[in-house]
Amino acid sequence: MKHRPILFAAMLMLPMIAFAQKETPMLRDEVAGIKKKLVASLDALGQPPQGYSKEREDFNLPTDVSKREGSGLFNTFYASAERVFGSKKTTEKSAKEMGKEYQKKMAEAQAKGDMQTVVKLTQEMQQMVGQMQLKAVEGDKEPIRADIQFNVGRTDAIDPDAVVFEKTGVIALKQKDDGTDEKGSVTILFDPIALKDTKQLSKAELRLPEKGTSSKTAVYNIVVQLHGPMDLIETWSKSIETGKILAQIEGKP
Repeated sequence: MKHRPILFAAMLMLPMIAFAQKETPMLRDEVAGIKKKLVASLDALGQPPQGYSKEREDFNLPTDVSKREGSGLFNTFYASAERVFGSKKTTEKSAKEMGKEYQKKMAEAQAKGDMQTVVKLTQEMQQMVGQMQLKAVEGDKEPIRADIQFNVGRTDAIDPDAVVFEKTGVIALKQKDDGTDEKGSVTILFDPIALKDTKQLSKAELRLPEKGTSSKTAVYNIVVQLHGPMDLIETWSKSIETGKILAQIEGKP
């Protein structure tokens, strides 16, 4: 009888031991491989809507991954990246570059005494300045943000009216921001297994291996989200090279 409390306490500790986890450092080459996949996914988005250019880019990369001591398997890692696109810098950059180009052409024409070209360049310069001033009056466009996430467990209800497009392994869902019809997001889910056939799904469930994985760097699903002017991001989402993003997923349950 005296040994029962000790035995009972030991039995309580067994589940804790079985599920104990230990942080294992990722090698730099492994992190580099994950970042390469993030960049490839971002690049697969293609060119942003006309008038936009990349302003900044940020990465959230893993440095460790937890290992289950009982089974020796790893939990899936998480990583993300973001690109922000704006219109103001595009205008300023193009004006600066065009100004330098016209100055060079003007100097060459004046050196040759080609007054006809000088007059033509002057007229073009005035027209360009007028266009830039008009853009300044109209104001800058709302920025667009593109987010990429690797290995996300989530469930999304599928409103039939919210489906932007769908194909094998992919479904895109749109949602307007509260209180506005002009801004919102388009979320594109990538999972070749869970979304193998989306036509009759009422919800999209992205799951990660419950028992763990033998690979520290396996990608099981990808979530892409575009946020900004609704008309622009919805059109942009339809031009994404979805095959290139799906190609970054090699994990299997």
